[in-house]
Amino acid sequence: MSSLGKHILSEFYGCAPDRLNHPESIERLMNEAAEISGATIVQSVFHMFSPHGVSGVVVVAESHLAIHTWPEYGYAAVDYFSCGPVDSKAAIRYLQEQFGAEKVTTREIERGTLVPAGVNGQPAVLVSSQGELALSGGDER
Repeated sequence: MSSLGKHILSEFYGCAPDRLNHPESIERLMNEAAEISGATIVQSVFHMFSPHGVSGVVVVAESHLAIHTWPEYGYAAVDYFSCGPVDSKAAIRYLQEQFGAEKVTTREIERGTLVPAGVNGQPAVLVSSQGELALSGGDER
């Protein structure tokens, strides 16, 4: 079996709070992380919440790199979804360094798991991570 992509879910604990509350610097760091991973940047959008916290996404040709921060807790959630050959772990290590995170946990999820076509010329199908049929070869949605 193969998949259409992988989704890395990372949780950054014990970050320097002052590094998690500036949308311009977080946008710069996230773009740098995307570049370090070998991704092709398409666009980025970041938003500052009141009184604190930043959310943003770097859209890359391979999918996206997103962040949500809680400076008051020294916490950031970072997702890296990729459908191409990127080094998402290098991006996560870079952000850990830049945010001064004491601990980072990651979980990897395969997205769009494919079961190859059958011997009788049946089309490939997508299945959920629990093995449920998600979409067959037709236009069923």
